[in-house]
Amino acid sequence: MKIKLMAAVFMISCSAVKKPAKNITPDALVSYFGVTLEADSLHNPDEAFYKQEITPGELPAYRNKLWEDWKKANTARLSTWPEATKDSLTWQLPDNRKMLFSVFTKGERPAGGYPLFINLHGGGCFPKETGPWTSQANSREWQAAKTLGKRYDDAPSLYFVPRMPDDRRGRWYHRSAMAAYIRAWQLGVLSGDVDPDRAYILGISEGGYGSFRMGVFLADYFAAAGPMAGAIWPEQEHIENLRNTAFCIQMGEFDKAYDRVENAKRWKIMLDSAAAANPGQFIHTVEIQAGKGHGIDYMKAAPWIKQFSRKNYPDTLSWMYYAQCDTIYNAEPGQPCTYRKGFGYVRLDGLSQSGERSFYVEKHGNVYTIRSSNVKGVVKGAIRLYVDKVDFAQPVKVKYNGKEVFNEKLQLNVGVMAESLALFGDPLRIFPAAVAVKIE
Repeated sequence: MKIKLMAAVFMISCSAVKKPAKNITPDALVSYFGVTLEADSLHNPDEAFYKQEITPGELPAYRNKLWEDWKKANTARLSTWPEATKDSLTWQLPDNRKMLFSVFTKGERPAGGYPLFINLHGGGCFPKETGPWTSQANSREWQAAKTLGKRYDDAPSLYFVPRMPDDRRGRWYHRSAMAAYIRAWQLGVLSGDVDPDRAYILGISEGGYGSFRMGVFLADYFAAAGPMAGAIWPEQEHIENLRNTAFCIQMGEFDKAYDRVENAKRWKIMLDSAAAANPGQFIHTVEIQAGKGHGIDYMKAAPWIKQFSRKNYPDTLSWMYYAQCDTIYNAEPGQPCTYRKGFGYVRLDGLSQSGERSFYVEKHGNVYTIRSSNVKGVVKGAIRLYVDKVDFAQPVKVKYNGKEVFNEKLQLNVGVMAESLALFGDPLRIFPAAVAVKIE
């Protein structure tokens, strides 16, 4: 989805805003965005931007202006995104790892951009390999993922098909791989090739496990996920994240290794229960394919998940704050772990990076109700609730665990818009105001 800069409107609207501080230069936001790209931590823009107030009527023009600044800051990254079908391209990833990947399209490009399919191959971890890409098994599975992806009935579509970054550690949920998914999402959207509300992740076997875990952990980037022949243990991920992301599990009746079919059945029970208790949410399908083992009919997931569009600012939002660690078999202490810096429309990097904590947000007009509790260990600190789609002429009320913690009118400002864009890299999550909530 290309977002055009409404230059005339922006120049006119600027005259209504108080004069910016002297340290705001024309390229100040470009510089700010540049140092935030794929950084481990997110710092805020200059305080002067938070004092640069705007009106609700000026918001569309400012969103377009910030998006253009974000695009300028991403010039070097964007040059690595292919303009046409390309195979065996290479990206440098965090942790000094690299990733091979392929991109191809099917059908004519829709006006708003292609639906994006991140397609993860099978294979896995081969610790005795001599190099990151020496596993013949992973190489074969990567080729198979490209071949199958071209056969799925989901055109028009754009496919991003990565190869495992390191065969010796072979998992799709490590932070280097996660960086690649978010990069593909952001650059696809920046290029205009990808519709930000129509992105999906799917995969087979090891790619099924990976798309399962990433479909949950990164749920706010995806409209739906489609893991095949790889259902994880329910204790490994958290159903709360799937409230607004459709989920399709395909499993063979006789695929009993690693408890795959039993795990799929357990997820079905949990998803059925969540959907019944929350009408219109936790949309899912779980199919146990009769007579099939680990090899199943792979043609069913992509057409099902493509039905759905992302809810980029849902009235009801829930998630678990927890870590993905770079382990192989969940038995490697000392490996780096990743917590999300934000989820949905909430910034989370003010929380302690330890333990697990559940969150639930419900929005009714100008009233936000937040519930939160520790699930494992103690998580405390602060979150920032990004406020949008309200009547800014009226007070915004926030309740936290039964107590009113905020009840005031909010002033829209460029600083919050810049930090939220830097946090998500998403044209549809450039938020104009925020409320800090202390978490105890």
